[in-house]
Amino acid sequence: MSSPVTLTFRHLPRSGALEASARDVGNRLQRLNDGMTACHIVFEGAPEAAGGVPFRVRIHVSVPGAQIHAESAQPPEEERAAPHSPLRSAYENAKRQLAKLKPSYDRPSLASR
Repeated sequence: MSSPVTLTFRHLPRSGALEASARDVGNRLQRLNDGMTACHIVFEGAPEAAGGVPFRVRIHVSVPGAQIHAESAQPPEEERAAPHSPLRSAYENAKRQLAKLKPSYDRPSLASR
């Protein structure tokens, strides 16, 4: 990958364990598509004044010819659950999208025949 995994934390404190997990996710996505040029993972907590979803993870991946956007949110009833669950969900979503792109990269182009 030409640029490192970038992480953003909004409305919640940084966590070393969560950062390590996110970097691992970025590395796994890179292994799925070695043409990946960028991976940005955003952890977003709800502002104290706002209601709604208390924790959300977004993954943005850039590969040649495509942009992948995956998202997962933690339901309000699971507010005290580990934040790694939405990260895992968003990773699975991004992984599925990258897998759909993979066949188009593997096929030889008409110009190379």
